[in-house]
Amino acid sequence: MLRRKTYLVTGARGFLGTALSARLRAEGHIVRAGVSAAPIRDCEVACPLTASVSEWQSAIEGCDGVFHLAWSTVPGSANKAPLSDLETNLLGTVRLLEAIRQQPNTKILFASSGGAVYGTPTRIPIDEDHSRSPLGAYGAAKLAAETYLDVYRRQWQVDARIMRLSNPYGPGQNINGNQGAATIFAARAVKQQTIDIWGEGDIVRDYLYIDDAIDAFSRFMNTDAAVFENAMPVLNVGSGKGISLNEIILTIERILKRKIKVQYSPSRGFDVDVNVLDVTHAYHLIGWRPKIGFAQGMAQCLAYLKESLSVTPQ
Repeated sequence: MLRRKTYLVTGARGFLGTALSARLRAEGHIVRAGVSAAPIRDCEVACPLTASVSEWQSAIEGCDGVFHLAWSTVPGSANKAPLSDLETNLLGTVRLLEAIRQQPNTKILFASSGGAVYGTPTRIPIDEDHSRSPLGAYGAAKLAAETYLDVYRRQWQVDARIMRLSNPYGPGQNINGNQGAATIFAARAVKQQTIDIWGEGDIVRDYLYIDDAIDAFSRFMNTDAAVFENAMPVLNVGSGKGISLNEIILTIERILKRKIKVQYSPSRGFDVDVNVLDVTHAYHLIGWRPKIGFAQGMAQCLAYLKESLSVTPQ
């Protein structure tokens, strides 16, 4: 049984933050839900990415760890405003690190990107030692944040850990957003709407069910620091298997037992063809591996969407 701890979860109202906060509370921990807007619940604390070092210090006081999930951009919006991305996300992360440096017993686990930091892969699956060559501002800022975490770890002994997450999907994800193809496709299929695909549908990504992602966050944070003495605490977390956009469509059709509408448009030209993570390092270091296959996870996602969208099964 884990000792009861206090955690700050930044981005607590987001997809990952909501699910992680629920899991931590279920495990008996105290959660401070870091939000960018005005707090509306007793557990919430205002700590936007623009917070000062002193404001971050107040937010993390007495915390055993920080799950740093907050990030104000997605790849598309970061490319449209790279300076804003830098000033908000990277500077905000460094100010948080500076606050943690003055509270040395607080760990930080940073949610990085298992796709954007690597860029175009030279080998599949992609391991943690693969070269990092981001194609856009989003990946560049995530990688820069990783570098700062590494510096704070080596220079000031901050217990900083980095999770390079693949593409999480499942119940609770924003179905109207710009990220999360698997969940967005599922929602549009349930609502019998046309699914738009850029290119021929052969883009391959690594999709991880939300429950597996949250298991990894919890396990990574609670792994003893001694495990990482001879290894950088940087882990890929994904399914380790590639699924194309067309395979997502076929999986949904098999589960719903009907054809769904798909419209193909010309390729956008900047999508990496394949991104699949090698997750064996996570198993060897923290004993984590994914448990929920894509078909099972998609079935659970569709069942949730049918209920939440009040759609009568066909």
